[in-house]
Amino acid sequence: MSGETKMRVLILTVTAGNGHNACAKAMARRLTEGGAEVKIIDYFTTWSTPRERWTVDDGYNLACTYALRVYNACYRMQKRLPPERRYSKKMLAQKLGLCVAEELLQVIDDFRPDVIYCTHFYPAIAICDMRLIMDIPAKLYLTTFDFNLCPFWEAAAGVDYLNLSTYDIEAECFRRGYKKEQLLYCGIPVDSKFLQPADKAASRGKLGLDADMFTIMIMFGGGQWSGGRKIFRQVLRALEKAPSPAQIIMINGRNEKDRRKLESVLVDGTYKGHRIVNVGFTDEIETYMAASDIIVTKLGGTGATECINMLLPIVAAERLLPQQEADNAVYLREKGAALTYRNTRELGRHIVRLMTDKEFYEGMRAAQAELRLGGVQELADHILSQPKAVYKQGTLCRPDLKKAVYAAMDMEDKKARDGLRKKNKK
Repeated sequence: MSGETKMRVLILTVTAGNGHNACAKAMARRLTEGGAEVKIIDYFTTWSTPRERWTVDDGYNLACTYALRVYNACYRMQKRLPPERRYSKKMLAQKLGLCVAEELLQVIDDFRPDVIYCTHFYPAIAICDMRLIMDIPAKLYLTTFDFNLCPFWEAAAGVDYLNLSTYDIEAECFRRGYKKEQLLYCGIPVDSKFLQPADKAASRGKLGLDADMFTIMIMFGGGQWSGGRKIFRQVLRALEKAPSPAQIIMINGRNEKDRRKLESVLVDGTYKGHRIVNVGFTDEIETYMAASDIIVTKLGGTGATECINMLLPIVAAERLLPQQEADNAVYLREKGAALTYRNTRELGRHIVRLMTDKEFYEGMRAAQAELRLGGVQELADHILSQPKAVYKQGTLCRPDLKKAVYAAMDMEDKKARDGLRKKNKK
């Protein structure tokens, strides 16, 4: 593409854990390789107040740590609200999504993107709301980031395309107000390196691992409730009835404190007869996954998709989880792509079975293969196929933006309330 005809793509991400940002970067790389000019903006980190940033990231983490029952109860309550009320100003996602609407519109006006791709619903909701009062000609894409639809997705039903994590949430999308022609089925667009064929022997050789030991990877990523050291101790107890010692890869990420504590109890790289590979932050996660036989991890949508694409059997806790991860656990367990445990005894039973039952182990990998979708390449190709957006002359920005948007939302919400009253009288 020449400089004059190069497609412009604005990617809007949200720091709420690391998954959304990882997908944004993966999509940016693929689109750039395809000849597009790409701009990534972290929606709240770039513009919002400290209070709003805290609510989306730290506040969420703290709620999941110290008030999980309250968080999950609110989650389930919000999910029961009628999707027709998608424009209600009482909806938390509407308030957060629109808090930086002026700044977002200024970027759209300056950059004039042909496509806007959102890795989270907050910016998509804001653009859908602004479209009530103005023409924003860029095609608007949004990706679901769990294997279920959490509350608030109905507020983004005005997107041009919704990319699904799985075919199995299609019916729920229709219930929330989406139409068939809006839906794409590319899966969560994690980096394409997780779709490369895994060479276990080569990966173990590269990392200096034992070539023959059954290898368990432990990774709990971001989030203050993850408890990686606790899970490590749980895995050690679970291995007491294992037929042979295991090789354990402990991924500590940026938690240097936990890495040092574990290092202090190792003797020549071993602990209680097991070989321990104590890893801090690494950009070779896919290599460690390829070297592993199973992974004990949390079930965020992005991390689970990475494991599924690598055909790496998952073992995950099913208790004390944020509701969306609990729903992910149920879905993946029912699909045969993951095992879940409620206590150390169940964890041990799962690990021993995966160590000793080859047919069961390969059955899990086959179930995961059924869930693999086209991913980042397929979604990028769809984006790159879009026509250039035609913007009207003059600026999109207006001083009364939020006032006008809220007035239009009130009109739409009144129509919805009137419709629901008529429906309930029948």
